[in-house]
Order: sequence, then structure tokens, then C-alpha cells
Amino acid sequence: MTESTMTDPHTAPTTPDGPLLPGLLARVMGVITSPGETFVHVVRTPKVAGMLFVICLATALSQGLPQFTESGRAAALEMQVQQAERWTGQPVTDEAYAAMEKQSRFGAYLALVGAFIFVPFVSVIMTAVFWAVFNTILGGTASFKHVMAVLVHSQVISTLSAVVAAPIMYARGQVSASGIANLGALVPLDETSFLAKFFGMIDLFVIWWLVVLAIGLATLYKRTTTGVATGLLATYAVIALVAAYFLAG
Repeated sequence: MTESTMTDPHTAPTTPDGPLLPGLLARVMGVITSPGETFVHVVRTPKVAGMLFVICLATALSQGLPQFTESGRAAALEMQVQQAERWTGQPVTDEAYAAMEKQSRFGAYLALVGAFIFVPFVSVIMTAVFWAVFNTILGGTASFKHVMAVLVHSQVISTLSAVVAAPIMYARGQVSASGIANLGALVPLDETSFLAKFFGMIDLFVIWWLVVLAIGLATLYKRTTTGVATGLLATYAVIALVAAYFLAG
């Protein structure tokens, strides 16, 4: 066998357009450890279905499995009560609590099934927003599929947050929609104050996800990561400020 016909086993398979897209596990790890290199592959060969399924499955298991235990179901119920009281400004009545407790018996199944509905739905909505902003307002030319591929792959980070946080929160018997990595826990302020609400909205995993998303969008639209990240983080800060204002009020 001549040298020209030999194949180096360490060389990645290629197509005329470049290296083949890495496998699902390699892309999951790549988004976490080397997002820039990973998004080059994703932008070249946009695939959505496989990664979306992995994210839905991980989300479903992390949210659903703990609720099959009594402590997990009780923690989920308590979070629902707290959210209802926060948004209505009124304590939950005995009748409403009884209804919520009855529904909580199906919470695990709803979480398992709901992830496969909620995650794709939110992914499509968010993709539409980013596609409209970058294509219509900023003059980009990427396809909807390309944008969705970038967004879905970036969600590896937010899914990692759910996978890490869920067992910790359920083990504590206290589930919080703000997660376990928000800055509110580091600020010794009155929980009802504006600043406490604002810092409680700032989650380190969300910041990580936005930075990774910025890397993907910058790769896709050939823009600077710094510029895209600044825009995403500024938008996140504004949303947190508005939410904190209404919650503190």
C-alpha cells in the first residue's frame, strides 16, 4: 500500500465542504469545553433534531424523576404556591391549595411529557426572535434552520443548569424557579427589596448560556462575539430590572 492511499486513523472524516459534523456526545461536550470550534461545525452542517431530543430528555428526567418521591412532590408543590402568591400578591386559599395538591400527584408525569412540548415550543419562538433581529434588523442572511441549530446547541448550558440544580433543590426540599446559582444568595439584603429581587434574577448559568449563544450567533453571522454578547447581556439586565421592579412593588 502506497503512502497516498493510507488513511490516518486520527484524521477526522471530511466532506468536500469540510470535516463531518461531530457526533451528539462530542457536540454536547464541545459546547461546554470549546464552543467556538463546535459552532464552526454546527454552522457548516446545521442539525437540530438529535440535539433537541437530548435536551428534552435531560430536562424531562431532571424535572420529572425527583417528583416521583414524596419529598420531591412536596417541594414542587411549595414552589407552585410561592409563585402563585408572588404573582397575585395574595395568599393561596385552602380551596386553591387543595386543588394544587391534587394536581401535584401528576406533576412527575406532566414534567416528563411537558418537556417534550415546552422546550421545542420555546426554542422555535426564541429562534424566530433571533432570526428576525439578525436578519431583518441587522441585515443578516442566515436561514431559520441555521439559527435554530445554533440556539438549540447553546441550550446544552441551560440544560446542564437544570440537571445540576434539580437534584440539589429537591434534596433540600426547596425548589426555586431562580435556580441555585443566582446572585441573590450572595447579597445580604431584605428579600422583598428591589436590589434583592434584581440580584435574584441574575443567574450565573444564564450568563454562561448567553455567552455561548453569542459565540454561536457571532460565528453564524460573522460578527464579533464581544458585540453580540454585549447586546444579549444588556437585554438580560433590562429584563431583570423590569421584573425586579414589579416583583418588589
